[in-house]
Amino acid sequence: MGQEETGQVNPEVIKAMGAYGGGVARSGRVCGILTGAVGMVASIYGTGNPQEYEDPKLKPMSQSLVRRFEELTAPYGGVDCRCIVGFDLGDREKLHWFRNAPDSTRRRCESLICDMAVYLAEILERNSC
Repeated sequence: MGQEETGQVNPEVIKAMGAYGGGVARSGRVCGILTGAVGMVASIYGTGNPQEYEDPKLKPMSQSLVRRFEELTAPYGGVDCRCIVGFDLGDREKLHWFRNAPDSTRRRCESLICDMAVYLAEILERNSC
């Protein structure tokens, strides 16, 4: 979504982010919403060349995303996926409930995706000069 917004669609970046759902490799650790947002910013303001410096906007923008996500996830106990969803993602029964039940904590994730997408768009707009 962020790539489409900026007109910089790169399937390799999307591919590289594939294992971040459910926290890194479904470990329940840092939520993929946050890592995806930071990855989006890095794909624009970072560099693919170790001899070059990234854009000085990269770190402050990324830190702003982290702070915002910490605010949004504070009611759930933190930025880790397992805190947000409220269970161990290795539990197949609860994972089935999460994916299929209309009252599951998946609604939290959907809300966080929307909130972070809006915030990411705001950051990108403020910094596009």
